[in-house]
Amino acid sequence: MEVMAQCEGGLGGCECGECVSSAVEIAEEECGGSVSGEIYLAECFLSFAYHPEESHPGEERKDQKGSNGKALAIVVGGAAALCFGVILLLFLKSWGKKDDY
Repeated sequence: MEVMAQCEGGLGGCECGECVSSAVEIAEEECGGSVSGEIYLAECFLSFAYHPEESHPGEERKDQKGSNGKALAIVVGGAAALCFGVILLLFLKSWGKKDDY
């Protein structure tokens, strides 16, 4: 499963997370059964693709029921990790700045 989310450069951490969360919700509603999709919003982009041919040799094929939920959980987890990373970077950046008052 490949998931990529990207925000515009001027978008802050929380705003980026909210935009990506909105894109994930749209993906859930509009692309629920799809193996791939792209969501373009005004300030962010989300892309996901499932590649079943990349399974490991010897791995048994499992029943495909519930695979949509698993893929969706991965997309949501990826978006949450992206949001957390952006917020952490912004925190570290602001922590390094000192005011000379």
